[in-house]
Amino acid sequence: MRRWWHDDPEERDYPEGTIRDWLPRLRGEDATEMYVICLDGRPIGVIQSYRVDDEPEYIAEIGELEEPAIGVDLLIGEAELIGKGHGPALLRAFLREAFGRYGLEYCVIGPSRANAAAIRAYEKAGFRYLRDYREEDTIDPPHVLLDIRRRDLE
Repeated sequence: MRRWWHDDPEERDYPEGTIRDWLPRLRGEDATEMYVICLDGRPIGVIQSYRVDDEPEYIAEIGELEEPAIGVDLLIGEAELIGKGHGPALLRAFLREAFGRYGLEYCVIGPSRANAAAIRAYEKAGFRYLRDYREEDTIDPPHVLLDIRRRDLE
């Protein structure tokens, strides 16, 4: 994960700063829902979801969407498990439940364009390219906004 935060000037204290920033989510004090991903009882990553319309700064970066959407982020923190097909399977299973929980039909995800492995995994899960966007506080290449609909999981 450190590799994807290299472009954020505020992320000098990784991982402690990230953990500190995530604590309100983990305590349920923030609308973002965060889950630890476990494989055979071992934590291997994090997945989070949120209503995009609850995040006005994110909307300002990605642009308006055609309908209300869920936003998701997936981080697999174990290098030996990346590229093994876990990401697409995790996303599809998670979204089947999340679409019902949020009562929405549409979801977006926004990896860095430089993160080709993540983009491939998201496309394998059924996400499609929507557009490029730039996160305000990053210096790396643009991000890619991908989307998926509930019906795409069937």
